[in-house]
Amino acid sequence: MKKILVIDDEEDIRIVLQQVLELEGYEVAVAADGREGLAILDQDGADLVITDVIMPGMDGVETLEHIREKWSDMPVIVISGGGNVAPMEYQPAAIATNAYLESARQAGAALSITKPFERKELLDAVGSLLSQ
Repeated sequence: MKKILVIDDEEDIRIVLQQVLELEGYEVAVAADGREGLAILDQDGADLVITDVIMPGMDGVETLEHIREKWSDMPVIVISGGGNVAPMEYQPAAIATNAYLESARQAGAALSITKPFERKELLDAVGSLLSQ
């Protein structure tokens, strides 16, 4: 059974992701922040990490950099809210989200997904990375 670690500061997101992934047969561990996530990786390991980017304390980019130092081949999916900006709408939060996601990609994220996302999008991404 493949093990996935979900790191997100929003409890509701952690719970939903855990339930969706467990229904698909994955073993899932959850962490509320990057430091807790790294401790879980040290103790129990994982086959894949899904981490939010924008979190208090250690954000997802910093968490990803630490993962790359110790587990260079660990597939990591970064997720964050906002994202799609229509041409006539100015949404600073969405622009900031895109910048965070780009920073995470440059730090070595395998994939990035913008919240909200569909269940199928998440499961396709997880399945694709775990089958490589």
